Amino acid sequence: MNPVVPLERRLSSVPKIKNVARNAVQKSFLLVASNTPLPAIAKSSKNFAKFIFPLYYILRYNMFMFLKEPIFCRKPVYTLELDHLADPLTIALTGDWHVSDIVTEKQLSFLKSRLTAISPDLIILQGDLFDTPISLNSSRLCLKLKQSLTACAKIAPTVMVLGNHDQVEPVHSAPSSLADYNSRIKKDALTNWRRLCRESGVKLLLNSWFEIGSLRIFGFLQGPEAYYQRPGKKGENFSAMKRSLRELDQAGILTKKPGYVHWFAAHAPINNLYSLPALKSFDVFSFGHTHGGALPLGLDLLADAVHFHGGIIAPFGRWFPSREMRGKETLKTGASLIVNTGMVLAQASAPAYLQNLNFLKAAEVTEIRLTPRIR
Repeated sequence: MNPVVPLERRLSSVPKIKNVARNAVQKSFLLVASNTPLPAIAKSSKNFAKFIFPLYYILRYNMFMFLKEPIFCRKPVYTLELDHLADPLTIALTGDWHVSDIVTEKQLSFLKSRLTAISPDLIILQGDLFDTPISLNSSRLCLKLKQSLTACAKIAPTVMVLGNHDQVEPVHSAPSSLADYNSRIKKDALTNWRRLCRESGVKLLLNSWFEIGSLRIFGFLQGPEAYYQRPGKKGENFSAMKRSLRELDQAGILTKKPGYVHWFAAHAPINNLYSLPALKSFDVFSFGHTHGGALPLGLDLLADAVHFHGGIIAPFGRWFPSREMRGKETLKTGASLIVNTGMVLAQASAPAYLQNLNFLKAAEVTEIRLTPRIR
């Protein structure tokens, strides 16, 4: 006979969420713990959903804590027909690993198996591979990340752009002053990332191009000024991104080559800036950063069917986002926008009440099949 686990101990595994939700979870857990049959639970409740959803979250959380690996994995596949593409190419997108002490090798194992199954011609890493740039000073965490980077580079040529967590210490409040903001920037982050990528065989794109066949990929560096810069305000600084893109365009760095497909890769989606002259002639945009929307609901199997992108709020403040959170969209310019929600399962830098909600997110690696357009 299995030993009886004290109810208080079992309740301690329930995610620490807001009081109302926690009380609902605990109430349903008491019924489950007392071996009450589900029909009896349904009969005793005027609204069965009050118990079935908390029960679902309890089971999913405990499965995640037991397995220590993704329970659900999204494997989106998109096909793009493109002019000027000489030969078919397969691209794999991943990012938002948020490597830290609480991210295990087992949680990263899905990444390698998925990339191997795709067998891509190129891998694009969309940033936020570390959860905090201070990890660059940890030989142990650098080794953990380096092993995953090296594994990617052995599967296919791999390029990377940097995210906000790769450069700036994450905080949960807006900077109170410019000095406060400057204190959060990891000054030697770029130097350390160049070294780590060089040793791993990964090409780091810092406002630079990478070519494979007839495909040219531009990696946009959204530096620290693109995040948290404005005193008293949180969120992305789109004005800084717009200014940077204008300067790059004026310097001729964004100049396109005739006869090529042009791909723009960056970490954070650039809200309402795709019509800028500097970006108008790109064929494909790829981003990460969103995690599919903060505060995931864990309804992975339903999200795609109803075009709900699985989160309650977007990083830039929209409630119940349905665009630029994940998946593929066609922009007014005719270009394709693809957002990868990443691998994040355990984010040490998140507020305590959010750390336990990461188990509700599905791990994701995106496969993109590029084919020449037939006229």
